[in-house]
Amino acid sequence: MSADWSGGYAVETGYTYHTYPELNPVRAALPLLLKGVRAPKIETACELGFGQGCSAAVHAAAQADIEWWGCDFAPAQAVFARDLVAASGAAAHFTDDSFEEFAARPDLPDFDFIALHGIWSWVGDEARNQIVAFLRRKLKPGGVVYITYNAMPGWATVAPLRHLMKRHVDLMGVPAQGPQANAGAALSTLQRFFALDPAYARLVPGVVDRLNGLMSQDRTYLVHEYLGGHWQPMWFAELEQRLASAKLSFGASAWMADHIDGLNLSPDMLGFLAELPDPSLRETFRDVAVQAQFRRDYWLRGAQTLNPGDQRRALRDQRVVLAKPVRQRPAKTTGVYAETTLEGLVYDVLYDVLGDHQPRSLGELEALLPADAPFPDLTQAVVALMSQGAVLPAQGAETATRSAGTARALNLELARRAAEAGDLGVLASPVTGGALNASRFDQLFWLALQQEGGQAGGGPEDWARHAADVLARQGQTLVSGGAPLSPEAVRTALEAQARSFAEVELPCWRGLGVA
Repeated sequence: MSADWSGGYAVETGYTYHTYPELNPVRAALPLLLKGVRAPKIETACELGFGQGCSAAVHAAAQADIEWWGCDFAPAQAVFARDLVAASGAAAHFTDDSFEEFAARPDLPDFDFIALHGIWSWVGDEARNQIVAFLRRKLKPGGVVYITYNAMPGWATVAPLRHLMKRHVDLMGVPAQGPQANAGAALSTLQRFFALDPAYARLVPGVVDRLNGLMSQDRTYLVHEYLGGHWQPMWFAELEQRLASAKLSFGASAWMADHIDGLNLSPDMLGFLAELPDPSLRETFRDVAVQAQFRRDYWLRGAQTLNPGDQRRALRDQRVVLAKPVRQRPAKTTGVYAETTLEGLVYDVLYDVLGDHQPRSLGELEALLPADAPFPDLTQAVVALMSQGAVLPAQGAETATRSAGTARALNLELARRAAEAGDLGVLASPVTGGALNASRFDQLFWLALQQEGGQAGGGPEDWARHAADVLARQGQTLVSGGAPLSPEAVRTALEAQARSFAEVELPCWRGLGVA
């Protein structure tokens, strides 16, 4: 199905234009510090298999103090990523080399941070061996690797769905129709099959619900996730064994909800896991306890354990910022085992202080809490809000200032592209060093706001007029109840959206350095 140079990866169709926040190295310090592990200073970073390169381009533009490199098998995706970063003016290096070719480049530096999102599960063993060799050769001592992969046992009961889809496409797919259409045909056949109540569906609760969920998934995502030539979920111990030859040891989960044990494990289960003497065995039992399907982890080359005093000092130096409007304050966070409300004195203080959308260190926040409020309560509240995307780690103020120009240049390019399509629904924040989710119309309102002295520069009515003109030039309109709106109704609806943007999103965007 895939070309020889692809390592078994599905390259016939382009990857999605999503960004993934855990790929941001600015996020790595807090999870590692929570586990008592020293976080490295990151000056060089690399993403292997960057897809369309949206995350990599945002990070290159929003992190002036980090030199970014990356590679992806697909030449068209490498070109797209290069175009984005060129528009920003940031110094980054994106190629379509194989992992082996990339490692052999004479100009390639050693890295403090290397990231891989999903690619490990989608390539064959030869490419995986090349990845491990790359990590062994190019990761600095003390450096961190962020890796995600399809995990066991969560995929055990669903793997037959993938097998049936893949066999259907291989044997009955029509190349001229394209991978997405063939994936849709395979799903339709699976629906008809499971409607006949096979024994597997009765013995494996939830498999039909999972199939129904696949029907609503983006077809491009399904092609990459399910239809590659090499697809292999792994147990934690299998990955650990492979990464050991690169001198890597497990550091911490990058998924913030994993740092709130009570969300995912009962007190009795926590006690059971604590009795297991081997950390690797604990991770394996934990994966079974939570039915882990996808892992997002940090691995370290030479993990250094901090003493309690150094850990507290490093945590207090961590800066955070409110990343969503105050009106969108989450009420709860939910895990595998339980849910918890995000209410109480500590949360109220966090929102009172961070509500101006300016970054603060955990030490500054601690000083504003009552004297009897334990510091662990503050860190737990921050972790819970981070798990909902409401709070994010922030770069240093000087770094954010140095990153502002290239981030704004990239945002102008992203917003201009939003005038043509809604695929690139992000902007770059120099404060967080990462991506800010932004709807197409909010991007257009923001673009109008940048037009100094122009007709659209003034306020919500002008921004709405700009967005309406974009739609009109493209022969598009808004739809309500299945019917297209008149030009006047479009303008009225967009003005309401623009006013909401000005009142709700814009103050947050200003704090994040976007506006």
